[in-house]
Amino acid sequence: MTRNLFPARLRMSHQNRRLNNSYRRNGKLQSCEPCRKAKLRCDHMMPTCGRCARRNKPEECSYHPAPLTKSTTIPTPEATRDEERTSPVLLRPHGCTRHTEADYLVDTSDTTHMPQPRVTRASSLPAQPGSSLIYGQQTIQELRRPLPENHIRSESTLFQNDAAFMHHAAVLAEIEASIGIMPPNPDMALPLPTPPAYIDKGAAVLTLLKDLPIMMQYIEKWFSFARGVIMIEPMVKIWTSGVWSTWHKVLEGQKPIEIRSMSEKIWENTAKPLSSLLNRHTTPREFCAMVTGEHLRWEVVGIIVTLVALLALTLQDGDPIFCSHDEPPVNRIALALKAHNASEMCVALCTDFGLMNDLFLWLLYENTVVYCSMRTKGSYQNWVKTGSMSTAVVGFGLHEEIKVDDNTPFFIAEFRKRLFVCVYENDKYSSAYTGRPPRLTRHYCRLQLPLDLTDAQTMSDGLDLENVLSELDAEGWNQRNQVQRCTFARIEAFSANFLEEILEISLGMLPTEEIIRRAADIEAREIETYEGLPPFLRIDDQNLSEHLRQAPYELLFLAYIKLGHLGHHFLLQRALVKKVGVDATKLLAICRETFSFILVLANNRDCLREFQVDLTQMFCINGVPAAAVIAVELLHQEQDPSSLSAMTNPLPRSDTIQDLSAFVACLGAIRPENNSFLSCTRGRKFLKKILDTILDPTPLAANTSTEGLGDTSFTTPLFQTGNDGEFMRWLENMEWEQDSWINFNN
Repeated sequence: MTRNLFPARLRMSHQNRRLNNSYRRNGKLQSCEPCRKAKLRCDHMMPTCGRCARRNKPEECSYHPAPLTKSTTIPTPEATRDEERTSPVLLRPHGCTRHTEADYLVDTSDTTHMPQPRVTRASSLPAQPGSSLIYGQQTIQELRRPLPENHIRSESTLFQNDAAFMHHAAVLAEIEASIGIMPPNPDMALPLPTPPAYIDKGAAVLTLLKDLPIMMQYIEKWFSFARGVIMIEPMVKIWTSGVWSTWHKVLEGQKPIEIRSMSEKIWENTAKPLSSLLNRHTTPREFCAMVTGEHLRWEVVGIIVTLVALLALTLQDGDPIFCSHDEPPVNRIALALKAHNASEMCVALCTDFGLMNDLFLWLLYENTVVYCSMRTKGSYQNWVKTGSMSTAVVGFGLHEEIKVDDNTPFFIAEFRKRLFVCVYENDKYSSAYTGRPPRLTRHYCRLQLPLDLTDAQTMSDGLDLENVLSELDAEGWNQRNQVQRCTFARIEAFSANFLEEILEISLGMLPTEEIIRRAADIEAREIETYEGLPPFLRIDDQNLSEHLRQAPYELLFLAYIKLGHLGHHFLLQRALVKKVGVDATKLLAICRETFSFILVLANNRDCLREFQVDLTQMFCINGVPAAAVIAVELLHQEQDPSSLSAMTNPLPRSDTIQDLSAFVACLGAIRPENNSFLSCTRGRKFLKKILDTILDPTPLAANTSTEGLGDTSFTTPLFQTGNDGEFMRWLENMEWEQDSWINFNN
């Protein structure tokens, strides 16, 4: 009788109603879609909440698993220019937004005319039927997911090193064989099945390889002028040709079922330990063939897309490689983002499954170069990324002796040496730029020089390899007077050692006498090492026209060598001025020489047309500090013509002002997508303010307080003593227009 008094829409069985136990990210129960959109309180009941039941609209009551997920487009230069000016990160870090893998990898050529949201992504990729591509989305189920079994079952294979007796299982390893127990061999473990979600993630990456022939052209262009970073052209050519010859029908067709099947095959190959392919007699070409084609691995896919990102970041808009007569110009920034995100996904796939081998380290290094190039220089994200690279090489044991043995062929040993030198050198210069202690130290690392070989020589074997090695001198240098990638790597190894010693006295807490003694020793050895280099490795300041006719990459290496030499002396003098209180005359002389060379490069920047990113790095790291020291000294001499420095070492006023003005113009031409943009903009603002003060000193004369300059630093001696945690910390006392200064140092 009572139940007939209620409308039929409310006569629900209590047994049929249940509470929706899905939670939102903030920990609250999930609301149905009508209540969520209307911002009304929901009682969270299923299958129909009370409010929808009272409104007699039970068919509209539903609980969306991810209500805020939208499909948008990846950032384009036009859409993100305002964001780039306010954010130090050009690309959202991995895992910060909820999107599918496909959303990261799509073409944006048809979306640039549309209004773009603040964080834009779009997808022209086919959706995978039946797949759950929720890459990076944290749900309750994700939070409850157990650790990957690969992480739990993994066993270190890097036990054979000089410090093996320190290992936690050292005693077991020493005795096991003698009592008849075989030590565990992780390479013999059965591969774990790949979860479907990871197969779907891999399929999303493979959609990018539809245009592999075009990507191969980009890679060929990259090697034509850059000669590679770690990876060499002959290897990559074998990989790309193997991928296309075996998988071109699948990649061209882009049928979801076939792409997913290809992803499964690649996962099956990747699960096989790379060490099983290597022995003392493995040739480079045999190794390359065993990781491509039918044996393709995710590490190789990642290397391919990473090289495309490197090219897109290095060249400028309007380069012929991005333009054709029949098609609109390629959006270079969108291409870099798309390729980089695919590279990040490949790294994540390998990391999630605990892969650690040579291929993965090569991928990780190239990926780190791209990652840091797309984010503001000196940012915390870059510091974390480079830290992961340093951790990986140490975890793999590259800080110990690297040698050819039964499991390591000659070319793998050379690649390991080359990789560790690059990581070690980058660690030191990142530390000098940021003023932070280095992660890798000479006390625990054995730095071995790679032989000075060309790419073709590295790929040789047998008698050809023996002939190649016989052509090197006793110390491993080439005798053809060629400046090549390995030549530069060998010099950078020496440079990194000197820089580490400088960091020890700059960032450490040594007594004054020890700082003076060690600084003099470092300076003498550094000068001896630089002057001992063959003449073809040193730029002749009196005959620069000869060097400007060299290949651009050779000129780039020579410029880095010279600026590295001057940079060491700059940092040494900075340490002595700030921590000991020595006279700044020598520092000023070094800055003038450095600034003069930077201006030569700036005036001949067309000779480094493919290396504008590197040229900007030189402006930021070497040019801005040297120009700042000169500008401040010129201002002091203007303010106090009777000072000792003005009397004994006067700066030529007209020439100095013109040079500083020219450099300010160069800094103003740097584009926002460059990772040194903010640091260079800071330096430009600083130099421009000083030039304005010199050329129009009226405000200073009218008001001797800090109103004209913002600080009394200009009326005190140029360099104050004190702790030198950052090599340009003294600039932080000069705040123009109350702006926050971007860190010079990373």
